[in-house]
Amino acid sequence: RGMYGLPQAGFIAHEKLTKKLEKAGYYACQFTPGLWCHVWRPTSFALVVDDFGIKVVGDTHANHLIKTLEKTYDVTVDWKGGLFVGIKLEWDYDKRILDTHVPGYVKKALHKYQHAPPARPQHAPAKAAPIQYGTKIQTTDPDTSPRLTADCIKHIQDVVGTFAWYSRAVDPTMGATMSSITSRQSKGTEKLEKEVKQFLHYCATHPNAGVRFMASDMILCLHSDASYLSEPDGKSRAAGHFWLGSDKAENFNNGAIMTLTKVIKHVMSSASEAETAALFYNCKAAAPLRVTLVKMGHSQPKTPVTTDNSTAQGLITKAMVPKAAKSYDMRFNFLKCRLAQKQFDFIWRRGKNNRADYHSKRHTVKHYIEQRPNFVVDMPLTQ
Repeated sequence: RGMYGLPQAGFIAHEKLTKKLEKAGYYACQFTPGLWCHVWRPTSFALVVDDFGIKVVGDTHANHLIKTLEKTYDVTVDWKGGLFVGIKLEWDYDKRILDTHVPGYVKKALHKYQHAPPARPQHAPAKAAPIQYGTKIQTTDPDTSPRLTADCIKHIQDVVGTFAWYSRAVDPTMGATMSSITSRQSKGTEKLEKEVKQFLHYCATHPNAGVRFMASDMILCLHSDASYLSEPDGKSRAAGHFWLGSDKAENFNNGAIMTLTKVIKHVMSSASEAETAALFYNCKAAAPLRVTLVKMGHSQPKTPVTTDNSTAQGLITKAMVPKAAKSYDMRFNFLKCRLAQKQFDFIWRRGKNNRADYHSKRHTVKHYIEQRPNFVVDMPLTQ
């Protein structure tokens, strides 16, 4: 009996639900908001408002939760698990795969903005930065184009708000572009407006992306990468690709459970420091994921963390001794601490084998086309 739009109504409804569940032996996990478990039953579920995504062993334990809720609420049960928080789930138990997508979302968004499809397919979400031959560091040119009007800036902010959730949910190939647009939306320019138009062309070309998950050992793995001085104002970008695989099969390419791409807050003094900062952001995000997986019954060995920078790996694993790294000492000793706790295993691999490289910088159209199948699948529009 909550009142729509009243903030207190949601809190009161949640408190009432919590009391009902606790009487039946269910409790909210301390370090993972939204995750619930039972004191002895092999039942866990994610609770988002009134949506329950349940992981259970046997109908007996599932019916216990259903009957507990039916004492107070009207409950609709979907035993196939075909929809959760707006994301369509397509299970193939014979092939042991799961496809997730949001059909019709992009089509409705483009109709909202009255965006006409491009004359030619656009396979790059962002334009690649021009190569500066003869220089060791590829810097960015300052944006000197005229500022936009308030209405145009509001339009860009609306696009960001519309596609931010979609990129996180089912299309990680948009992540880097969305992050770049978001960091500059409040001071929009004509150059940024052209980038947003190209991004919408990309959405029109690939309107129904999905992420494919395959059965695995549920071992958290991640690749980390950074692009040095690739953002305006001397900033760098950090990126991470998280997936569930096996500690014995590093090359196992599963769907991403999380894609991290963000502008590094501090100005980095070298490429190795930027790579270390990326490791810091990624490991900080991986720590609660490890806790969640353990709580769901999937024990975790050392999480393999792959980087393509040997200096960053050497500084963390103490294979190298820094002589002048004051900023490193102040910010990134978290990595050494978690390494000592045996939570992470830092591995060096060549950049071409690093999946986070896709999300850390802008690439050519050819590279986007070649690498896209490694991250998403294009679902049929008829579904």
